[in-house]
Amino acid sequence: MAEVPPRLQSLFEKTRTVCFGRFLIQVPTTAVVVYGPADVEVPIVFYEGGAKNLENLIVKRLSEIEEEKKYLLKDDIRRLPLFGKIINGATPGQKIVFGSKDQVGYAIYSYIPIGKDLFVQNHNSALPEEDQVPMFNRIAEHIRSRTEDEIPAEPGVCIEGGFIPLTMEREWIKLGIRLSEFPDVHLSIDAHKNLERLRKSNSPILLREQAKEIAEADGLGHIFARAKVLRQRGRQLSTWEGEELALRTPEYKDEKSVHEFRFHSVGGRNDPLRPELDVRLDTGVKDNSKGQVNPSLTDEEALILWDKLISTIRVRQPSDATLPPKPKVPLASVVRTGEPCPQTGWWECTETQKIQGSKRRLLMAGEPMPLAVLASGSGLWKKLTSRGSAHEAATAWKLVAYGDDPATTSATS
Repeated sequence: MAEVPPRLQSLFEKTRTVCFGRFLIQVPTTAVVVYGPADVEVPIVFYEGGAKNLENLIVKRLSEIEEEKKYLLKDDIRRLPLFGKIINGATPGQKIVFGSKDQVGYAIYSYIPIGKDLFVQNHNSALPEEDQVPMFNRIAEHIRSRTEDEIPAEPGVCIEGGFIPLTMEREWIKLGIRLSEFPDVHLSIDAHKNLERLRKSNSPILLREQAKEIAEADGLGHIFARAKVLRQRGRQLSTWEGEELALRTPEYKDEKSVHEFRFHSVGGRNDPLRPELDVRLDTGVKDNSKGQVNPSLTDEEALILWDKLISTIRVRQPSDATLPPKPKVPLASVVRTGEPCPQTGWWECTETQKIQGSKRRLLMAGEPMPLAVLASGSGLWKKLTSRGSAHEAATAWKLVAYGDDPATTSATS
């Protein structure tokens, strides 16, 4: 790596580590981190301090559902019996709302309040014969809040404001880095877990060849030829083998000559630690539009900054955790409803009356211990009241297995 110019040296005198997905990147302390849309099985959005607006968000969604109802036929209503319904999720305060945006399947929204914050997941094309509620509940049962500077010790996915200690089929995380000292410089990272198919068509070198053919066909070959190739090569970036292309684009009409750098790796199949990785750096950005201002960096400075940033991208390890793991709470410990859960693990309701659902639940450290849903009897009181077939009651929960113990977790579930 070339010697760092003086005005870039101060940029990296103080840095911090940022967790995204299952990975880390080292950025200047002054950098602004922007999390893009996350997809964990289905899209998930974070609302900081949004728990207080939960009711308003549900009312707004129900208003949208009323509009969606105008486009449904009678047969559609019969096919979608949950349309317009709200059900309770598996965690305290969680609500799952059913609508339909395409008249074919459900548009399902899961609202998950955690402390003062709110996470919202949605699936806009769930077929009626597919039961998506267990998927929403599984994520709701495991997700927990996370500060931006927190790096978890256990495997899982970092998203904006949260952490999900699961391995899922779909994991798609986007991250943006903005530099306060160089506001026209934008770095973006897109990490997309592959299934069986690898998208080799995203090769930056192949795409440049295709762009050249199109430019020449449109009579713009002479402009394309003015682009300066600073680098074009294969590159190993941590565990990713990929291609690197660094360009200085030519001026064209109102667009300035700017830098467009890209690293792309197709990744591996079904490997959460080696997803498809697409990293880009652009200069001359203003109001999220490229080529609007002259770059604040020279060609040499842009390459050095690019190398300094992307060379720190790597898989997160347990030793990277910001806090050492807390000692485990002893098995058989008992905690009452409403108290914070002291240990992630399987907790068993000690209530002697019959309860709805399983007596054992996987609870996350920090979340309030839940109420028990008691099944009512079939006697005279039930006949004389309209309270329904169940009611919630405070209870006590006993720790019976740790969440990270494969043997006990498998047996318990």
